[in-house]
Amino acid sequence: MTSVSLDQAFIHRWKNAPLVLALSGGGDSTALLHLLADSGARFRAVVIDHALRDGSSKDANRAAMFAEARGVGAEIVTLTWTGNSARGQEASRRARYVALCDAARRSGAEAILTAHTADDQAETVLMRAGAGSGWRGLAGMAAESSAPVWPEGRGVRLLRPLLNTRRDDLRALLRARGAAWIEDPANTNPRFERVRVRAQLSELERSGFDSARLARTAGRLRTLADSLDAEARALIAQAAIIGQGEIKLARAAWRGAELVCQRALAVLLAAAAGAERLAEAEAVARLMPRLTEEGFRGATLGGAALVAANGDVVLKRDPGALLGRAGVAAIAPLHLPPRIETVWDGRLAVNANEAGWRVTIDDQARPIFERGQAVLSLAEAISGGVVEATWLTRAAIAHRLGPDFAMSPSISVG
Repeated sequence: MTSVSLDQAFIHRWKNAPLVLALSGGGDSTALLHLLADSGARFRAVVIDHALRDGSSKDANRAAMFAEARGVGAEIVTLTWTGNSARGQEASRRARYVALCDAARRSGAEAILTAHTADDQAETVLMRAGAGSGWRGLAGMAAESSAPVWPEGRGVRLLRPLLNTRRDDLRALLRARGAAWIEDPANTNPRFERVRVRAQLSELERSGFDSARLARTAGRLRTLADSLDAEARALIAQAAIIGQGEIKLARAAWRGAELVCQRALAVLLAAAAGAERLAEAEAVARLMPRLTEEGFRGATLGGAALVAANGDVVLKRDPGALLGRAGVAAIAPLHLPPRIETVWDGRLAVNANEAGWRVTIDDQARPIFERGQAVLSLAEAISGGVVEATWLTRAAIAHRLGPDFAMSPSISVG
């Protein structure tokens, strides 16, 4: 049996931090449960019952028992679906990570651990290559990143400590210990792309192909992506000022390698828009040269608006996306539960001190607070003690570029 253990650098960094393990009860996550317990890490297990097939609750209970048998506390979270909810793989994945982030935040955990392996990495790279992904997509999954949902994942790290470990080695570890695991029937259902790709890789390996090469290639590209992100952080610190829901770019300072500028701009657009996904790389590349043109007046992309202002450029939320226009519905009012933080439009974290308030927009797409006949601007609502509120623009940038992101002091712009 190949010896399997957690990387010592990983253990040293995270041993004393509170963590959450995403435990499905499958071979990979159950093996990670054992390795974490062996290491003395401070963690609890969270089992997500997707409630999409018969027997899922039974499997969730069994997974929780695996954790309890190792002396690890476990929580089962059952997802709920409305009648018109999308229930495909992407929707299920997002709902799972939202639930994991919520569990992490409730327990005070700093990070979520998942048991993605070198095999998962190879499958991911092959799937993305087939979809025509760019080089950043071919970098695959990172060993450490932000949780892949916004705004629910803000401030929560996602750790994948098994990306250099083969799936078969994890199962060999469990067999050697006499430990059971659960086989998910979805893992053999060929209607799922990953199952088909897994079968293709197995066939290639029987002919001598080493699928771990794909994982190693992804690792090299990930190193390049990390380096690019570091340069993008430096560029933003040099050329951007974060305001109250807006970002001001000093065009004279906006210079650097093309890929660095494109990465920085894509991140800033998403932060200004409160978007979970970055704008398409090709669209950002087309927009980039326009920023430095003498006659640039403005543009919109990815839910953000860029407006020329005294020789510089201000990035803010596209008003048309909030007020509504052809093919785009106006943003619906958001009712605020008392003393529970709620995020409006992916950009503003709000905690209402009283029941009955809702946040909507005025005719300039600015947030306003209403209760009965009372109508308050954001500033009035804050000064009057109605709400506590924080713009998430800076947090959204850090979500993409890393928690060590640092910038010039925040000021109001526009």
